[in-house]
Amino acid sequence: MAIYSCNLASIGRSTHAPGTAGAHLRYVSREGAEPLVEAHVIPLDPVHARSWMDREEVTARANARLVDKVRVAIPRELGEPERAQLVRNFVRDVTQDRVPWMFAIHQRGEDAHNPHAHIVLRDRDLETGKRLLRLSDSARDRIKAGLEPKGVDWIRERWEHHANTALERAGHETRIDRRTLAAQGIDREPTIHIGVRGAQVERYVQEPQSKQRRNALGREIDYPSIDQGRTRMERHAEIVNLNLERAARSPDFETRTWAQFERGQTKLDSQLETELAGHARRRTKELRALKSRFRGQADALRAERQETRNRGITELRASLHDAAAGLRQRHRAERQALRQKQTTLWARATRFLDWTGGTRKKQYAARREQIDLHKAERSALARRSKEQRVALESAIRQRFQPRAERLQDERSSGLAAMRDMHQRGEAAADAKRQLRERAREQERSRTAELIRVGKAHQRDVKADDQTPRAEFIRTVNQRGQVARRTPQQRQPDRGPSLDR
Repeated sequence: MAIYSCNLASIGRSTHAPGTAGAHLRYVSREGAEPLVEAHVIPLDPVHARSWMDREEVTARANARLVDKVRVAIPRELGEPERAQLVRNFVRDVTQDRVPWMFAIHQRGEDAHNPHAHIVLRDRDLETGKRLLRLSDSARDRIKAGLEPKGVDWIRERWEHHANTALERAGHETRIDRRTLAAQGIDREPTIHIGVRGAQVERYVQEPQSKQRRNALGREIDYPSIDQGRTRMERHAEIVNLNLERAARSPDFETRTWAQFERGQTKLDSQLETELAGHARRRTKELRALKSRFRGQADALRAERQETRNRGITELRASLHDAAAGLRQRHRAERQALRQKQTTLWARATRFLDWTGGTRKKQYAARREQIDLHKAERSALARRSKEQRVALESAIRQRFQPRAERLQDERSSGLAAMRDMHQRGEAAADAKRQLRERAREQERSRTAELIRVGKAHQRDVKADDQTPRAEFIRTVNQRGQVARRTPQQRQPDRGPSLDR
């Protein structure tokens, strides 16, 4: 069923973090969404589009509005080529190809049931570099520029026009309307948007709790007092039930019958979904508990490994410290002994009297030999320490790696078994939903037949009321009612008494 949804927002340089506009371009055109992307001036590649937008942002003024974002819901009745043509006509009508634009249609995979388009407009005239659309300007400024007074209303009206034109061209009778239900003369309470994430949390995890939150403008919103202990799905169900109650009291036979049908079927659907939601939440809890158990075991194994490693390193450092202290002490004693030997009176006299310099050279060579020997011993100690460190790491790896692999295998097999069990549960849930849908369709067919028979009966009764015999019977009945009146009832009404 075609619905009207058109949202306009913007990204500003002073209101958003740097790079937000480029990130939005890359997000809407990402390959994972399987989008249908078209653009004018803006590159089609997501990475190149982001780089292009980042360059535009750098050259913009500090408080510039970088892009305008338009998100529209595309009628599901249209095929993919018709959807692309619809969005293309809308964008070209709005921009006249005078400003850079890009649109990405999401209509496959998870978005198959919710086709929509993300449109990005860079409001800068390609010739003059000035703003052209002025969607955020006041009504006075837009009128001075020769534009419609309100940019948002103009965008919404243009989308309604193009969507209805596309539906008419495709041969569909359904239409979309941007007006509120009250403005359309529909006595129905508007429902609220639940959102994919909120619905998934309530169906598969737990009932969400309302919290106080602060929006982007810094306004504190008291959701607990607004929701009054109800979730958005519960509030949505209340609105639906209220609308069905109103429709069930409608004087129109068809509307009343369909409302009774929807009320009964909605109750059955709610009972089934409540049951399936309980099973889905239980499956989620089981999966989370299993993951938490394996996570705890992995954390314990990791902690034991780290403790063993720290203990081994501590022991190695202690032994290295003792060996290094002993080596330093020995080296200090050997250097002191050599220094004492070379500074005795005899050694100094010999070095002084040796006019060839041989004694001085021998003493210098002895010192160099001692320095090289000490350096080699320190290097050997460091090498031995490193080897011991490597041996320790290898021993720890040999000890804990098999346990980690076994735990990983157990986790994989456990998760696979649980997923298989959950898939069987989801398949059973889908089978129940299919049975419920078949029962609904059967009841829908029965209700449609009942409405058809009721309408035919109303037509027959109306036709019978218009026959001469029916007119004669009504006249006789009216005369009989007059004849059965009392004398007081037969007196004509002379109006109010003057005595009163």
